[in-house]
Amino acid sequence: MELTVIGCGDAFASGGRINSCYLLDTAHGRLMIDCGATAPHELARAGIRASSADAILISHCHGDHFGGLPSLVLERMFIDRTDKPMEILGPPGIESRFESLMENVYPGILGVKKPFEILFRDLHPGFAIEWRGLMIEAFEVDHFSGSPSLALSVSDGDKQFSFSGDSGFCGGVIAAGRGADLYLVECSTYSTKVEMHLDYLRLSAKFPSIGAKRYLLTHMGDEMLASLDRIDTRVCIAAVDGLKVTI
Repeated sequence: MELTVIGCGDAFASGGRINSCYLLDTAHGRLMIDCGATAPHELARAGIRASSADAILISHCHGDHFGGLPSLVLERMFIDRTDKPMEILGPPGIESRFESLMENVYPGILGVKKPFEILFRDLHPGFAIEWRGLMIEAFEVDHFSGSPSLALSVSDGDKQFSFSGDSGFCGGVIAAGRGADLYLVECSTYSTKVEMHLDYLRLSAKFPSIGAKRYLLTHMGDEMLASLDRIDTRVCIAAVDGLKVTI
């Protein structure tokens, strides 16, 4: 597996970073994980087509995590003109949330004939699904978004990649990362406690409970970005846009 960080920013683009978007390349296919509102710009700048992803996993329905989906649809319709299905996996109700988003930003576009199907699959917390030989497991986390917010785990039977999504500290954050070879985990602040997000001091104290081999810190705000010289570099990597990590 190889992870490419397209965007690792928070909702405020702290540090000038792009909204949440990651590519996970596996022997079974390419997964795009999240696609925040500013992510399509960075994908285009990197020369990466939306249709190169075999499926899109959405952790939760906030604009900085799924707000870029309409741009991907338009690219497929008018630029790529591909007949490759667009497969979207996300929290229960992802289809209706996607349709509401599309109608709000491009009214009527869903009624326009397309050369490809848009396929949806709900990821239910506490359950795992099989996708092309990969096992994808969802864990509910503490982050209000109008539908369940998810942490995700992807395993090919040899390596495990996990992603916390956005969350306050909760059991789902621990369970999703347990034993992961790489845990992409949000770390919004260094010491300031925020109800719906994680801070480094509280997170790092739980590293033994989580038991991941490496932690890739993402979704960092200004306080956390200013404190990167204080992280434990033996197990932590600070994400930057464009970073590639072999798992």
